[in-house]
Amino acid sequence: MKNHLSNQNRGYQTSWCNRRNSFVNITNCRVKSEDGDTKPGLTRRAWLKLSAGASAATLTGASWQAWGQTPQGAAEGVSSSPVFQNPLFAGDYADPTILRVGEDFYMTHTSYSYAPGLVVWHARDLVNWTPVSQVLNETLGEVWAPELVEHDGRYFIYFPMGGRLFVVHAGHPRGPWSEPINLKVNDIDPGHVVGPDGKRYLYSAGGHAVELSADGLSTVGQPKKIYVGWAFPQEWKTEGVWLESPKLTKRGEYYYLISAEGGTAGPPTSHMAVVARSKSPLGPWENSPYNPLIHTYSADEDWWSVGHGTLVSTPDDRWYFVYHGYRKGFQTLGRNTLMEPVEWTSDGWPRAPLGARRSEPMPAPMGIAQRPMIELSDDFQAPALKATWGAWKETDMSRYKVGDGALIVRAKGKSYAESSPLTIRARDKSYVVQVVAKIEAESSAALGLEYNPKVAVFVELKRGQVNVYGPKEKLPAREWAAETAWFKMVARKNRVEILVSEDGQKWQSLIADFDASGFNQNEQRGGFQAARPALAASGNGNTRFTDFRYWAL
Repeated sequence: MKNHLSNQNRGYQTSWCNRRNSFVNITNCRVKSEDGDTKPGLTRRAWLKLSAGASAATLTGASWQAWGQTPQGAAEGVSSSPVFQNPLFAGDYADPTILRVGEDFYMTHTSYSYAPGLVVWHARDLVNWTPVSQVLNETLGEVWAPELVEHDGRYFIYFPMGGRLFVVHAGHPRGPWSEPINLKVNDIDPGHVVGPDGKRYLYSAGGHAVELSADGLSTVGQPKKIYVGWAFPQEWKTEGVWLESPKLTKRGEYYYLISAEGGTAGPPTSHMAVVARSKSPLGPWENSPYNPLIHTYSADEDWWSVGHGTLVSTPDDRWYFVYHGYRKGFQTLGRNTLMEPVEWTSDGWPRAPLGARRSEPMPAPMGIAQRPMIELSDDFQAPALKATWGAWKETDMSRYKVGDGALIVRAKGKSYAESSPLTIRARDKSYVVQVVAKIEAESSAALGLEYNPKVAVFVELKRGQVNVYGPKEKLPAREWAAETAWFKMVARKNRVEILVSEDGQKWQSLIADFDASGFNQNEQRGGFQAARPALAASGNGNTRFTDFRYWAL
């Protein structure tokens, strides 16, 4: 195995004591410094943490030049060049799949059971993203971990839905997109690759692969086991092996297979991304001696359960890894999309040098500074819903009408749980959501925070009263004569206060300190969603929402 500490950790040279590609404890080895002193050897896990930290440190000084930047003040460790800082997408943007075509980058994510589904985003600088299309106009099933690819000038998104793999296609990422086509493969996490002979293959979870037809819209034969994964140390705290998320990249003579292992939730140290390579798209696969590519080694790190990602290059051949992770202590915010630079070793393997310092500012890939994401606040002046909204298990998006400063929702179901609430992805540890709601005689209006509609806390206006509901309880109703109410929800680090007002000036607190820390996958054990602010309308008739505001505290 190559010793890639020597240029990173100045002052130390290591002897690996007959190292091989497997993990071993090297406590009997000695580490010799340039002054001749010796120190006890490191375990491979500790070595990786040390290597990542030292390598990241170089990015604050002159080594920013390695990423195409020459900032003023680099010698003092301060950069005046444009920067970006993780997260790339704040909020529940899980399972990112990214594609570059020429100078354009495109990305999409898991959309769960929300509609519209599979929003496609575009950027030319890798850090500032704009939505350009929405692929699925209604909820057809639970959508996880898509794969966005281009082949012969046509675009494809492969994705699992209801336990089967589907594909949609378009002449451009802006659409229009086809209706979903059932590939009749029972699996998840697709990954597309083209062989040297032009044959197309679709990988899936568990290290399986199946040949695709030339047009990519059907399969040929049956899936076969192609890859067994990388054996991480048994003492690592994970959810299990869970070999998933195969993403393939061709560079030089090799195909590189990036996979996720360890489980996407569970303990903070569960997830990881590992690398294998082969000169054939179907293996045999050789695991990287530098595995894992990324991993959370300690709950003290800023980002937990990092993994599930895709390699992407810039037009001038600089490489980055785009993946997801939870904010430390805030699994309620879901899996954010993250990005960091990748370097290639002299023996042809990708390495991500930042390690635990992936939360620090770094040079903007294309020299353009990162700007704030698209606003979550909505004045409802646009003729269509913004891409920030998603309706839970909604099969009829005509229920939602926007324009002239109002969102008009046609009521659905007899309760909040049956109403297909309209949600946003919260981005901050602490934030406020506020809206004005007006009901008709038989309709209701609600503002809530939900993991899903059955696991939620919300305030609801009905004729003559205001009610507050938790996942297992209803608080005493308050009389309310007006058809209009101002609702406010204040989330302070997973503690939620809900307030109501008659005029938006004087507020009454209805619930002062609701604990929403359990609105996450580890507690709910199903769905992998996040805690999302939501608007809902049940009963009969229409409900009117205006002046929706979101701001960070």
